[in-house]
Amino acid sequence: MEKTQTAVVRAMFQALALDDTVDGVDLRVFLLLFSRLDFENFTRIEQREIAEALERHKAHVSRSIRKLKDKGILLEALPKVGRSARYLLNPTFGK
Repeated sequence: MEKTQTAVVRAMFQALALDDTVDGVDLRVFLLLFSRLDFENFTRIEQREIAEALERHKAHVSRSIRKLKDKGILLEALPKVGRSARYLLNPTFGK
């Protein structure tokens, strides 16, 4: 990871950690999405799969994804792949 990319990721993680409206489920969803990023900063995973991996209800995952999108942490990328949404980690979050 380049030095500038590292600084961006650190700033993003710090902003996320200091946001008192983000709870544990939101952080777990974010970390799972982050762990699935490809080299172009995209991730595609079904909410059902996230819910199963985290042992949470799909409604909780959906709420967390909506919160992460509303905060500008995640961006929904188009087009969808089948019924699955693709997400992009917002590179300007935390700057």
